[in-house]
Amino acid sequence: MSPSLSPSAAKVVVTGIGLWTGLGVDRESTWNAIRAGETAARALSDELSGPGRRDVGCPLLLEEGHTVGSDGRTLSIVARTAAEALADAGLTTSDQTQPGALTVASDRVATLIGLSKGCMQNLDRLARAGHDPAMIADGPSHSWIWEHLCWPNAGASLIAARYDLLGPCLAPVAACATGLVAVLQGAELIRRGVCDVALAGSADASLQPLLLGAFRRMGVLARSDGDPSRVARPWDRSRSGFIVGEGGAVLVLEREEHARARGILPYVEVAGGALGADAFHETTMNPDPAGLAALIGRALTHSGISASELDHINVHGTATRVNDPIECRAIRLALGHDANRVACSANKSQIGHLLGAAGAAELAITCLAMRDGFVPPTLNLDDPDPACDLDGTPHTGRSTPIRSALKLSIGFGGHLAAALLRQPDAPFRTPRKPPHG
Repeated sequence: MSPSLSPSAAKVVVTGIGLWTGLGVDRESTWNAIRAGETAARALSDELSGPGRRDVGCPLLLEEGHTVGSDGRTLSIVARTAAEALADAGLTTSDQTQPGALTVASDRVATLIGLSKGCMQNLDRLARAGHDPAMIADGPSHSWIWEHLCWPNAGASLIAARYDLLGPCLAPVAACATGLVAVLQGAELIRRGVCDVALAGSADASLQPLLLGAFRRMGVLARSDGDPSRVARPWDRSRSGFIVGEGGAVLVLEREEHARARGILPYVEVAGGALGADAFHETTMNPDPAGLAALIGRALTHSGISASELDHINVHGTATRVNDPIECRAIRLALGHDANRVACSANKSQIGHLLGAAGAAELAITCLAMRDGFVPPTLNLDDPDPACDLDGTPHTGRSTPIRSALKLSIGFGGHLAAALLRQPDAPFRTPRKPPHG
């Protein structure tokens, strides 16, 4: 795939969204909490943080009396969000808990579900199985099943099998850019005529001692003394790192003519995007923002959207000391004077850093922001760092029409992704008011 995704006359639209985070068990409950300025952050248990520590995270929100499925937290997120997205797009005859018959040709539906590092809970189970005779009593075949459920392709294969999807089945892995890469690759398959529909997204449930300890040693985990709700501080002068969240999102991408023929109204058009590499260091961004700025420029060119038309940016915004200013400088370099008027949001202040699922979940939130004409807030932005001198939408979101939006994702290892969304040709999904009016 070229750095700028190949142009095509075929328009790609989003017709279904499934979303599950620490703020809500589905799309609208998560979005309503985002609009209300809520946070999922809370102190984690000693079992997760370790003795004498009080790390903060954003655990997956569970309905009362609900537990995750036997396949583990990550794959449960995949299953639930895929079902919600397909139902939202009118592509299944089922409800959101049971798979049902597909209403379109299954060989024209692609599956792109990225898990970044696989299912950590299942990896832990597999490790414990070596010390528990009861867990391996069924022999090698049983162990093979658990091993497969750890792999990064487990989500894609699960969904393809569950819904008998016969198009390409892919599992992108690009660290914290995984979710956005999955969506961009899905849109590319539609533009190339490989399929009419793509089910694309990602999930992550990494609140595990091993992962938290690794991030702590790297110096990217936020200091956790004080009020948990105040710990995640993107762009703020006192920021100290990110907090880990759990969740995921799956989007239904569709060729516009195909959606119109089915009578389905789209949320947004996926106008274009670009992929690239920082190629500097395994965990540190290149201090020169020129590479990321060039990526943004390629994405704008590919999408046919000018900087003057851009109204909103959903930034990667990890709240790390090094990366936040570089991202801001890249945006300013790419957009020029237009950077001063664009409203930005850092969703990680509310749902935490979903790691491999961040790009897909935050893109889903951007779609909802465009549908309702509402820029989400960046919480805890009390004292903006002078090096982060863009409009971060501090504390409270704002109502404003969003013609087009940019989503950025940056992953350890140098993975870069940028996606451009545009309001689709009318008619499209109408705005929804939150429950409180």
